[in-house]
Amino acid sequence: MNSRSDRRRSDALSRLARVYVELLIRLVKFCSRRAVWVVVAGVLLSAASVYYAINHFAITTDTSQALSRDLPFRQMQERFDHAFPQLDGTMLVVIDGQTGGLASDAARRLTQWLQQHDDHIEDVYQPGGGEFFRRNGLLYLSTDELWALSDRLSQAQPLISQLTRDPTLPGMIALLEQGLDRATGSGPQIAGLGTLFTELGNAMQAQQQGRYYAIPWDELITGDVAKTGGRRVFVIVKPRLYYDKMQPAQRALDTVRAGARALQLDAAHGVRVRLTGAAALDNEQLRTVSHGTGLAIGLSIGMVLVLLILGLHSARLVVATLITLLMGLSWTAAFALLATAPLNLISIAFVVLFVGLGVDFGIQFCMRYREEYAIHGGRPQALCGTAAGIGSALSLAAVAAAVSFYSFVPTSYAGIVDLGLISGTSMFIALFANLTVLPALLSLMPGTPPRARRVPQIPLWRLPVRRYGRTVAVGAAVIAVGTIPLVLNVHFDFNPLHLQNMDTEAVKTFEDLLANSEISPYRIDVLEPDLQHADALAQRLGKLKVVSNAITLDSYVPDDQPQKLPIIQQMALLMPPFVLGTAPNTSAALPAAIGSALRGFEMKLLAFANAHPQHALAAPARALAGVIPGYLRYAAAAPQRLTVLQQRVLGGLFARLHDLSASLNPAPVTRATLPDSLKRRYVAPSGATRIEVYSTLNLGSNINMRRFVDAVRTVAPDATGAPVMLVEGGRAVVDAFIEASLISLGLIALLLLISLQSIVDMFMVLIPLGFAALLTVAAMELSGLSFNLANIIVLPLLIGLGVAFGIYLVVRWRNGVDITQLLRTSTPGAVLYSALTTMSSFGSLAVAGDPGMAVLGKTLLLALTAVLVSILILLPVLLLFRKRPYAAAAGNE
Repeated sequence: MNSRSDRRRSDALSRLARVYVELLIRLVKFCSRRAVWVVVAGVLLSAASVYYAINHFAITTDTSQALSRDLPFRQMQERFDHAFPQLDGTMLVVIDGQTGGLASDAARRLTQWLQQHDDHIEDVYQPGGGEFFRRNGLLYLSTDELWALSDRLSQAQPLISQLTRDPTLPGMIALLEQGLDRATGSGPQIAGLGTLFTELGNAMQAQQQGRYYAIPWDELITGDVAKTGGRRVFVIVKPRLYYDKMQPAQRALDTVRAGARALQLDAAHGVRVRLTGAAALDNEQLRTVSHGTGLAIGLSIGMVLVLLILGLHSARLVVATLITLLMGLSWTAAFALLATAPLNLISIAFVVLFVGLGVDFGIQFCMRYREEYAIHGGRPQALCGTAAGIGSALSLAAVAAAVSFYSFVPTSYAGIVDLGLISGTSMFIALFANLTVLPALLSLMPGTPPRARRVPQIPLWRLPVRRYGRTVAVGAAVIAVGTIPLVLNVHFDFNPLHLQNMDTEAVKTFEDLLANSEISPYRIDVLEPDLQHADALAQRLGKLKVVSNAITLDSYVPDDQPQKLPIIQQMALLMPPFVLGTAPNTSAALPAAIGSALRGFEMKLLAFANAHPQHALAAPARALAGVIPGYLRYAAAAPQRLTVLQQRVLGGLFARLHDLSASLNPAPVTRATLPDSLKRRYVAPSGATRIEVYSTLNLGSNINMRRFVDAVRTVAPDATGAPVMLVEGGRAVVDAFIEASLISLGLIALLLLISLQSIVDMFMVLIPLGFAALLTVAAMELSGLSFNLANIIVLPLLIGLGVAFGIYLVVRWRNGVDITQLLRTSTPGAVLYSALTTMSSFGSLAVAGDPGMAVLGKTLLLALTAVLVSILILLPVLLLFRKRPYAAAAGNE
């Protein structure tokens, strides 16, 4: 009963297949007879499509919507961004100075400049900057640090007092000479005299060499206190993003750079300004992607053209194929904008995918047409024979490729959904174009196509199949087993930073911060309903080994203020009164006076070193004495160089003393007295409160980032921020593509089963596909490639492409062509050139300037090579084990 039912079902499917083939033949015949009208209609439709595409073209560069909003961690990030919009999509201005004072001054000046030039900037914030921290900064030190600072100020008090009376380089030299006189006595000493000698010599040598050098007075006076602040400061800029532009943050970046130029924040003035952060990184990647895409498309079309010429050996076939390809591309572009506008940075890749896959149908059709022409000798008969012989295979291949693309649509990777919809539909557009426009063009074009060329009978085709078939099969099995350890070792790199050009300023700076900065650009944020809950959770988070600090607004209220305030008040008594007023003019001394003071100082230094050769000051004194003559010869050519030296030596001193003086009169800090700009970054208008969590680990490592995220989320499941988005987003992307691959494989297997009506033949197509997948992953591991956000698309694509190529061989074999005869037909050659054109199209991405596109191109090359080897070598061997091809069409080659 079951066998009778199966037979009836098989007969029904066979009749349906014959009806479909007959419809294809009629379609091709109609298009060849009405060729002019078909071509005119195609041209008009293409013109309308191009017009629509030009007038409706829109692209968004907003990468924040790449993952579905239904994912829990995405919903948490959106709630956080809604509460603190000023923290989303910021850029980080990293300012390094020769001294901490230069860096702080530069950050303060740049912040003020940007606040006055905010056309393309929404918000500017300097962490630890502003008048509040300038006045109350000492309260954030420990009591031990305050006592140590008090001791250093006591030692530096004579130097400070003397320079306030004579704030010139000759005045400083006179003070240093007094220090030499006292160095061997028992009177009061000048602390750090040898260091001052060394720094003065460094300043003179740097000026001679054309370098900027400023004496680090903040470190000389305050010691470790200044070193805790470091020589690096940050300014956080929230840019206005223009998503209708290819580089949304470019205007804000240009504004920051213009500010740095206007304020002379450069190496010539002891400062380096670099830009990084999310907005700068995205902007840089979008720039490389836009440049790389243009190069890839141009190279793709050029290489496809070359291969078409080599494979088709006919100008008319090449021209007809290219015209058909371009028409199909225009129709696809119009559909893409109609169905999914605006395009995103992933979906725009449909152009390269269509060129690579769409041309496959043209090659298959033309090469079979050339073979049929050689048999029948007439154009109408050849076209009908082509439709009958390859139409069903083309249709199956189109459906298989479309299924592999459509499998993206139900996934949670929203960024790839549009690409799946566009590219899946484009396969049917390509099929329609090649069954209508291409036959019409072939009917209209003059000339006779060259005779079909038989595949040369060389060992590549004959020996593996007939003589070494079993050896090839066993060898493939051994290779497949051998790849398993490599396949199991492959991993997914979820960090998009690894897909960017590592030589760009934004990436290099970001990596530098990850490795060296205590304030990592990667931090986790937790949103709590109020400050009380936030403080309690922050305490729990702070106990985790992977957490260095968990900060809330209350973290900015200093501890032990009753003990610290008296210490600071005592230090205020050591500061001279001038510091509260205007800084003295450090350029008052004339060049002649400075030169005279330096010459006298040289003799003083030499005399001291000769008289006290064993004294600790002898070596630095002799070294400075050796620098002065050369510097004086250098300054003789331009005496104003002496006043420049004076400014560089003393200019920073009084600026640092002013900052220090301002911090010696703090007021008690409470939650209420904290600045509004700080409060807004930790407490939202709704009362929701932010916890900022930093890690003890170097988050440049994916393993460390996973440890950090997993540990924090065990305590705070609703944690968000860049590390959470990267780790959980990576997991979501992997799940999405596993889902897409399973959907693609399942639907294609069902399609093959229905169309081939044989489980064995279905596996004949799928087994080489599995072998190609193993080869691809193993080759990736051997070549150092990991799966990442760019190339994970290869998994479902490989299924569609592998099946499409295999279908051409299996369908013709099922039509009654013996395997040896099959390898002499145009089909394997068409598969070869189709694969080569697809490889050249996708492989063009490998030379793109964008690393993400390049790794995608390299992975696709490996995958397509594996598919080609599997289809042209392993599949014929597997077909050989089938005792005989179907006899229904025996002898029909």
